[in-house]
Amino acid sequence: MSKIAKHPILLFGAGMVAGYFVYKYRKEIVANAAKTIDAGKDFVLHQKETLEDIVAEAKEEN
Repeated sequence: MSKIAKHPILLFGAGMVAGYFVYKYRKEIVANAAKTIDAGKDFVLHQKETLEDIVAEAKEEN
C-alpha cells in the first residue's frame, strides 16, 4: 500500500481497476446490499418483539 500511495499513476490505476469491478458487479452489489438491509430490519424487529416480551414478563412479576 505504501508503494501505491507514493506513485500517483499506480493510485490512479488501482482506482480504475476498482471502478471497473464495481461497475461490472454493480447489480450483484446492489442486490446483496438490499438483502443485507432487509435482514437487518428483520433482526431489529425480532429484537424489539423479544424486548417487549421481556418487559411484559417483568410487569407481570410485579
